[in-house]
Amino acid sequence: MNNMQQHLTEQLQIALSPSYLEVFNESHNHSGPSSESHFKLIVVSDYFDDLKLIERHRFINQLFKEEMTYIHALSIHTYTSDEWQMKNGVPDSPKCVGSSTS
Repeated sequence: MNNMQQHLTEQLQIALSPSYLEVFNESHNHSGPSSESHFKLIVVSDYFDDLKLIERHRFINQLFKEEMTYIHALSIHTYTSDEWQMKNGVPDSPKCVGSSTS
């Protein structure tokens, strides 16, 4: 799949009409040959207003079911508009076991 970051961004925009969206390619922080295997998503959408956190993550995982055969790690951060306004940032993604960085 070509340009996974762009693909993820487009699919999230279509599915959730987010008020805020960032898709980070964090593959450079990890060892391995793939340059598009580790991603962090930050999604703020009204769609999440009545969903529990686990339901939000399940939605994202289902949305990218096919893509997950190419992605090694996906860090998902989903927020309602109210939750996002109260946030002071997003946690760092966990280190990959095979990470080449310290």
